Amino acid sequence: MRHLFIMNPYAGKYDRSQEMLEKVRFTMAGRREEWAAVRTSGPGHAAQLAEEAARQGDPLRIYACGGDGTLNEVVNGAAGHPQVAVTHCPIGSGNDFLRMFGQDAGRFRQLDQLLDTPQTAMDLIDCNGRQSLNVCSVGFDARIGFGAADFKKLPLVSGQAAYQLSALRTIIRGIHLPYQVEIDGKTMPGSRFTLLCACNGRYYGGGFNPSPDAMPDDGVLDFIVIPAVSRFTVLALIQKFAQGKIGEIPQAILRRGKVMKVWCDRPTAVNVDGERVEGEALSIGLSDKKVQFFYPVGASWGCAQPKESCKHPAGMVK
Repeated sequence: MRHLFIMNPYAGKYDRSQEMLEKVRFTMAGRREEWAAVRTSGPGHAAQLAEEAARQGDPLRIYACGGDGTLNEVVNGAAGHPQVAVTHCPIGSGNDFLRMFGQDAGRFRQLDQLLDTPQTAMDLIDCNGRQSLNVCSVGFDARIGFGAADFKKLPLVSGQAAYQLSALRTIIRGIHLPYQVEIDGKTMPGSRFTLLCACNGRYYGGGFNPSPDAMPDDGVLDFIVIPAVSRFTVLALIQKFAQGKIGEIPQAILRRGKVMKVWCDRPTAVNVDGERVEGEALSIGLSDKKVQFFYPVGASWGCAQPKESCKHPAGMVK
């Protein structure tokens, strides 16, 4: 078994790659397995490194040492290679995908907790050819997400605070746009929409919880469609959306299925695990590919809702 640690020095507010390298050296000391640790040099490099390593064909575990964007790149490089498994060593500002592990999320920061551990084949979302492990979104929240980068640079501004400031700015600028939307071939009512979301995971945007009982390994996606709403309404919507109370938003259309198609009147940005994809015709659906994901022994992503109200199976790890 080979181990590859891909470290993003740009994740978070300062470079923690040297700190991570020391942890890797300490953790791997004495193990008779080949390992390497590489720093990324810019956007796309993590995906390139993961794909090149995966093509060698031997059993490999890749550790994405960064934020959700680093994990997304590693997943794109490893997707479809069954002998390759990936995990996340969080040193970014959001680390949203891991939030579904609840109290076990912190264990991913301890490298010794990730060695000799189980793995599960997880679903992926395909957005115009880009793979996503967690959440893809179009509209109001995507504009908030990309705008949050402007505020994350400010001192003393946390990831969630940056999204809240970006939300305020987006409300002022405008909250809905014209789209045509289909889910599994069925046209959604309306011609203008505030938010469209496809969920494989549960959290994004610094802790927003759009689909509290989504399962990343159940073979379907959770779609959320919110038609045009007023500025007054969107304030209440954001609060419920953040708290995992999507079922209390009367305007929300909730569907479980395979693919959502969106036609836009202009090039539109899609939030793909924090990465940006643009297009006028968007296909956001369950990917033909999967990715092996490994996690600490005993960790679970069981349903976030009380068992009696959860619409999914039990959800304990395989």
